[in-house]
Amino acid sequence: MSTSSHRPPDPWLDLGHLLEVIRQQRVTFLGFLGASLVAAGVGTALADREYEAVTVVHLLPRAGQEIAVREVVQSDAGGYMEGRERARTQVQIIQSRVVREEALRRYNQQGFDDLRPTSDDVDRLGRKLSAGPREDTQLVEIRVAHADPERAAALANLVAEVYQEGNLDARRDAARDTKVWIENRSDQYLQSVDQASAALLQFKEEQDVVDIEERIDGISSRLSALQQAYGDTTTERVLLETRLYEHQRLLRAGDTDVLAGMFDDPTLNALAEEHAQVVAQSAQVLARYGDQHPEHRRALAHQARVEEMLAAEVARAVDAERSRVNTLRRQETRLEEELSSVKGELLDKQRLQEEYSRLKMEHERARQVYDALGQRGTEVDLQAHTQLNDVRVVDLAQPPSRPTRPNVPLNMGMALFVGLGGGFGLALLRHRLDESIGTPGDVQGLLGETLLGAIPSLPGETRPEQRALYLLDHPRSVYAESFRALRGVLISTIGRGRSRRLLVTSTMEGEGKTTVAAGLAVAYAQLGLSVLLFEGDLRAPRVHQVLGLPPEPGVAEALADPRDPLRFVRPTAIPNLHAMTVGAGVDLPNELLASQAMDDVLDLLGETYKVVIIDTPPAGMLADAAAMASHTDGVLVVVRRGLPSRAIVAQTLARLRQTGARVLGVVLNDLPISREAKRYGLDRPYYGQRQEGAAPPAAAGPSTPSA
Repeated sequence: MSTSSHRPPDPWLDLGHLLEVIRQQRVTFLGFLGASLVAAGVGTALADREYEAVTVVHLLPRAGQEIAVREVVQSDAGGYMEGRERARTQVQIIQSRVVREEALRRYNQQGFDDLRPTSDDVDRLGRKLSAGPREDTQLVEIRVAHADPERAAALANLVAEVYQEGNLDARRDAARDTKVWIENRSDQYLQSVDQASAALLQFKEEQDVVDIEERIDGISSRLSALQQAYGDTTTERVLLETRLYEHQRLLRAGDTDVLAGMFDDPTLNALAEEHAQVVAQSAQVLARYGDQHPEHRRALAHQARVEEMLAAEVARAVDAERSRVNTLRRQETRLEEELSSVKGELLDKQRLQEEYSRLKMEHERARQVYDALGQRGTEVDLQAHTQLNDVRVVDLAQPPSRPTRPNVPLNMGMALFVGLGGGFGLALLRHRLDESIGTPGDVQGLLGETLLGAIPSLPGETRPEQRALYLLDHPRSVYAESFRALRGVLISTIGRGRSRRLLVTSTMEGEGKTTVAAGLAVAYAQLGLSVLLFEGDLRAPRVHQVLGLPPEPGVAEALADPRDPLRFVRPTAIPNLHAMTVGAGVDLPNELLASQAMDDVLDLLGETYKVVIIDTPPAGMLADAAAMASHTDGVLVVVRRGLPSRAIVAQTLARLRQTGARVLGVVLNDLPISREAKRYGLDRPYYGQRQEGAAPPAAAGPSTPSA
């Protein structure tokens, strides 16, 4: 099972990786940058010189309007939009063909003959002429470019002069045209005033509306009085009708005595009192004499006469109320008719007043317009003679001392920008087209593998055996530190517990796998651990050459008799490090490496050594490494920078994983020390080291290692 991460972050987003790519492709990068700068320099040196002269004019917002008294001059607070639109309009006028033609005529009159007012030269001047407002000002810059600074200044000043004079002429013409228009309109409105005045007088005579407002006030007063009387009459009628209804009900019920008390009438009041007395007397007689007595009969007759008189008088009073109600109804009808008549009269008078007001307003409006036109005509006439211009030349163009084209800083800056961008892109392209592994970022980004370590290149020409033991002679060098760093990564990855077996292979020959295996074995031995460097390359063995040992006996003999493989282990000159060399020549090495005997030999060796490092043939070329991978705790794949392609390395790693190997990661070999590391002294030891050429330590006598 592999510990590699197959989906790492994109290396092209890693700034360190990009800088490393640029360092590797520095020749391409610097070549493109230099070519860009040289091309820009040559082009600038050969380009024609061009000078640009500038005339500055001021667009005055109120010139020529000093005598105006009524004018709308802006559409927003501050007149910003109006000012900006006016500036854009004036810029177009400055660059117009008419201005250019007249400027070239005057240019020829001054003795210059390189440009004439022909169609082609006018167009040529248009390409050399530019105008534009200065930001947040009312100033406009007129720029003219020419190969001669004197002529550039002359053309810029002539364009400004023609524009200024043309602007003044346009203002004069506009004033004259406006005056003619005002005079024509004044005649029309004078006729309108006369017609409105005549219509107003005729209406006053026909309708007699001299005191129309007083008449309307009198009619309004009459209308108010009638409305008050009508309201009082209606109220009285409604109340009287309600009382009459109640009185008639009581009369029909025969309650004359009750009804008599409801009227405020002296006669009824007297009859009611008399009726009450008679009723009382009749009751007394009845009580004294009985109902058959003549006195009682006389009392009853008297009572009947009084009740008859009371009923007649009550009926008369009710009839009087009924007559009053009818009178109020007639009065109410008469008031309604009179109100309607007065309202009609008031409406007629109000219509007359509205018509009179309309005619009067038309007359006043015509008079006001006529007066305003007369006043404006006077103002325009004054403006036409004041000769005020709203364009003022602020700065006349002077012959420039330096050319504006070619712009050396701009050209070189653009060349630098293009050179940096193009060089960077070309360097990245060449790096992408290069299929080899060149940087640590390639291992992690392009392969998606864990980078276990990076072994730097050694200075000068060194033989393989010298490279393998270089860290012994230079224990404080960057080379030695890289092996210690690799050792630390492996310890953290596979732990320190039981005996560990590590297989070291590569994709192809010449990548330094034996050197890495030997260096790693020395690094482990320096920890005081018992280490065995095992020769697993039975086809082209190199371990005995690196360590200076005889090749026989060794692995071949141990596989032939696996009962006691320690007999074939040899001590080395390095404390705690032993080796098992290749032994006598063997047939079918792949079968031997995959045999049970190999498993037995490694198990027996693991009982004695804490670390067993196996050097095998390149896994990309032979199946030997894959055959032994199942006998180990992890596989290290050595890749020499710039040698194998990424595709071959990826295929090798995939093949190892298919056999069940635990691929720990990649060791990048022969990596140059960067200039930054050299600048900060990272290629030098931090403190003292052994002298080069010092003899390695003596061999550790007995062949049986310490645990």
